Amino acid sequence: MNSDKYPVPHPQVGARVVDGEAVVILADSGNVNVFNPAGTRIWELADGSRSVRQIADAIVAEYEVTPDAALQDVTEFVQKLVDARALTLQDTPKL
Repeated sequence: MNSDKYPVPHPQVGARVVDGEAVVILADSGNVNVFNPAGTRIWELADGSRSVRQIADAIVAEYEVTPDAALQDVTEFVQKLVDARALTLQDTPKL
């Protein structure tokens, strides 16, 4: 995945942060996913205004993780969400 892409929630996904955990419902499958704090933070940052790389930079600033590890982890997590149709990727930021 290109880390310069901008992840944004899929229009068919329902999500809410409850007690610090993102609860994401996938419309296609009806699956409910609950994210841990790091996953929740990535979900919150994936609003279309930040690239995958910028999200990883934010994770580095907020958690004790190296830039390389953050980029790898964020890229893998975003790719899983794209594969599950929870996120889509855009070429330009959402304004």
